[in-house]
Amino acid sequence: MVEVNGCLHPLEGIILAGVMFALYYWVIRLRCRARMSQAFIIVAVLAVTLATFTSLSVMVETDKHTYVNQIAEQVAQPLPAPMVGTADNPMRQNDTLPAGASDISFSWLQHQGIFILLYAGGVVVVLFGFFVQMLWYWRMRRKSQRDTEEGDVEVFTAPCGTPFSFFNSVFLPFGLDGDVRRYALIHEKCHIRHRHFFKLCLMLVFVALHWFNPFVWMFFSEMKMQQELEVDMDVLAEGIDRRKYQMSLLQVCVQNSRWLMVQSAFGAKSLKQRILFMNKTIKSIPSYVRWAAGMLALLVSLATVLTVRAQISFTMTHHPLEGCWTMDFTRPANSNQEFYPPFKQYAFYNHDTFFTPHFSNHDGMNFFFGFSGEEVVMRNDTLVNAHGEPMVYRFVSDNTFQCDWKKYPTDNSLAQGEVITDQWSRATPPADVVRAFQRACDADKQKRMPFDGVWQLEPSDNGGNTNSFILANGSLMMAIDYVPDPDPTIYRYSGGGISTEITVNNDTIVDKLMKTTIVMQGKDHAVMRVEGREEKSRLKRISMPQHILRMLATTKTSAR
Repeated sequence: MVEVNGCLHPLEGIILAGVMFALYYWVIRLRCRARMSQAFIIVAVLAVTLATFTSLSVMVETDKHTYVNQIAEQVAQPLPAPMVGTADNPMRQNDTLPAGASDISFSWLQHQGIFILLYAGGVVVVLFGFFVQMLWYWRMRRKSQRDTEEGDVEVFTAPCGTPFSFFNSVFLPFGLDGDVRRYALIHEKCHIRHRHFFKLCLMLVFVALHWFNPFVWMFFSEMKMQQELEVDMDVLAEGIDRRKYQMSLLQVCVQNSRWLMVQSAFGAKSLKQRILFMNKTIKSIPSYVRWAAGMLALLVSLATVLTVRAQISFTMTHHPLEGCWTMDFTRPANSNQEFYPPFKQYAFYNHDTFFTPHFSNHDGMNFFFGFSGEEVVMRNDTLVNAHGEPMVYRFVSDNTFQCDWKKYPTDNSLAQGEVITDQWSRATPPADVVRAFQRACDADKQKRMPFDGVWQLEPSDNGGNTNSFILANGSLMMAIDYVPDPDPTIYRYSGGGISTEITVNNDTIVDKLMKTTIVMQGKDHAVMRVEGREEKSRLKRISMPQHILRMLATTKTSAR
């Protein structure tokens, strides 16, 4: 599956435009027919627009458990809705940052508004210039004398330095007569017949979007010249003497003293190229070969840019458990007695990852984890590697399944080896719960506040057996205790909590819900004290552990 995402990549656009212009200059320009050159220019500018303002996200289904650097980031796609607390929600970046790059990201987030305003200002300036020229044309029409009307074309005599056409009107300078006037009238009628004015207006829109790209401006200038070359050949096809027509062009060129964006330019350089092109024979077959080769190279260049920049992720083949589920009941397999847990339990399945958070206090969003694992593969009705043992799934309906599993040796609440049955139904978890997990998932990316990010308790402060983490993102803080499992594909979480009641005072962070006070000691170190405990715990900032990222990212897709 391929998704097209909006973005802004000015550097890639400039580089691709430079390559496209070099290709045009050495392969197409003055070597192909004028109409073919115009088609190449339009396609080239469209390609540059795609490279500048879009990027691709490619999701590939595979039967293998493949992990690349961007898998977790691709699974962790942001919700279109804002997170809890709109004050802490600037534009989100989809790429997980490598260690040491967070400061660069924070700097970009701080200044991206300035760049957006600068870009928008450039667009407005170019479009305003176009609007001013439109006013000039209408003003010129009011000062002009209408001579004749030939079909849909109106002919005016105007106080202008060079002939030009505007929509379906032709303007000829005062004092222009004889063959020069006749040639100019035929010339401008050909412009109208080919709708060159509208093509220039379309190109001007691209120029406004790419005002920072010098090669797009050069393409715009070349489009004007190619239109003149096309019309020149049409005029000669009318049977007009080549030498007389070229002399009339020279006479008009000498009189010209104005350059307008949507009007042809009769500069000495362009006139020389036009005369050379009129005296040149363009053979059809070589022209088409050059054009086809140029178009192929253009498409290959565009595909290369989009492919290199594409974000590719690998996903496991869809299995029936994918999605979000909530537990109905738990009971021994040989009993009809139902045990309703005193908490709300969810199960999130997404491709090859799952985890099951239990909520005991929804208002405060206190919770503790069940288990989380990876490399979850459905084989017939068996889920392999879940909880370290196979689990048998029976689908009661499309939206309900029962799961049989054996009691753990460390679980003293049930008889050893007893088989337990859980029943689950498809569910949509509360929006605030999903947003909380997603904000925690993005904790390592945002870093809008000094404490934002991922923190780990020093091993000497947590017994060395449990890895304790704190994920902070704005007004949210999540605590996770992770217990390593002998099976490297299983991640066991003994507990955790979520709080959205955080206050920050200088370098002190107070979490009222978790009754925790944290004092920053430098950029990447802090000291935490829990109410009722004498000892303190030392914290250090780390990069997001991949197993935690995958666990939290599971909610982003499976909860949709």
